[in-house]
Amino acid sequence: MPVHEVDITPPPTAQHVFIARQPIFDRTPSRVAYELLYRASREATAAQSGLSATFMCGDTALHALLSIGLERLTAGTRAFVNITEDHLLGELYKIFDAQAVVLELLETIDATPAVLDACERAAAEGYLLALDDYDGRDSLDPLLPLVSIVKVDVLPWTQSGTLDQLAPLVAKLKAHELTILAERVETPAQLEQCRAMGFDLFQGYVFSRPETLDGRAANVHQAAVFQIVSMLNQPRVTERELEDAFRSHPSLSFTLLRIVNSASFGGRSVDSISHAIRLVGREALSRWMIIMLVASVGARSAVAHEAVMMALVRGRFCEVVSAHAGHGDPSARFLVGLLSRMDTLLGLPMEQVLERLPVSQDVRDALLFSRGPHADVLLLADAYERADWDAVEQEVPGMRAAFTELYTESVMWAGDRLASATPS
Repeated sequence: MPVHEVDITPPPTAQHVFIARQPIFDRTPSRVAYELLYRASREATAAQSGLSATFMCGDTALHALLSIGLERLTAGTRAFVNITEDHLLGELYKIFDAQAVVLELLETIDATPAVLDACERAAAEGYLLALDDYDGRDSLDPLLPLVSIVKVDVLPWTQSGTLDQLAPLVAKLKAHELTILAERVETPAQLEQCRAMGFDLFQGYVFSRPETLDGRAANVHQAAVFQIVSMLNQPRVTERELEDAFRSHPSLSFTLLRIVNSASFGGRSVDSISHAIRLVGREALSRWMIIMLVASVGARSAVAHEAVMMALVRGRFCEVVSAHAGHGDPSARFLVGLLSRMDTLLGLPMEQVLERLPVSQDVRDALLFSRGPHADVLLLADAYERADWDAVEQEVPGMRAAFTELYTESVMWAGDRLASATPS
């Protein structure tokens, strides 16, 4: 598997755009959409999201999004995108397929006759409309019959300890037979409270934290993977010892054959486990086994699957950013990015995760103490995922032209690896 071969040439139209994404789940929970988060210029606010940033900054960002393609960022899942009143009235949303997007009407939009007419036209053409950051103002009531989804920011209510006071607002929206989305949900307790009140969709950091993934000690399969990864990184371990380790776990032997049969190795034929190990190589096999370990966790639930995707995207993003910048060891930074979510995925403290893996002190320092040569790329990846664009530029100045394409490539790479690595 190539580690350092990163040849990403961002299209000129994408040179001033940052794009990230955040999953949206239903009550089951299954992931039903992504909200796309944008920043298209230095003048845009640090955490601005959606098409508001795109259109405010002219054609450059708009063309960038078109050239990237929603499919590459969402894998066919609907994308929530924000639009301003001007964009709605100008029908600029028509650049998107109605089946591919949900148009979020920003909270700054007033229910004027022109806006109501524009909403009716968009709905008649098959577009789903969502009302963003709804706060119960009577002036927004005329929009309720025209939208399908209403988003409520629950964070201010949770911070003030008054989340239960949202119940009347939820009941009012339910009376209109609307789908209600709770955004910025941060803890399992808040999630359960929102479910009990009748919210239908949910979005927030709660879906990337350990307690949502039914944390538990590594099972036998995962422990075996840890053991083999450790052996692969010890030069004194012989080929025969590695073969015996694989033979002791038939499912891992099958995994090894799947790795060799993957597109990364051209579907090569092998006649023994030792032949497969030599063909793949120890370093690449160690990397693949860790990906397999991560992928095995994704089978637990839709939330776990999305968290696995985020881990793979983060690992790849750390790698390609380092390769593109010509700074740091891309292979080590892939490992740092991926492992930074391993505590979440396995439900184990990071210290215990690292006890099972033969990682360098630099990797340990980055993961445990946010210091050392790999700490900066980890901070960058975290800032990018949170759409903290000012922090992104501060961490790696001068690379804004590349970020969108590098992130998109990471999303696609992660999807491909997860599909090939997930146990049948």
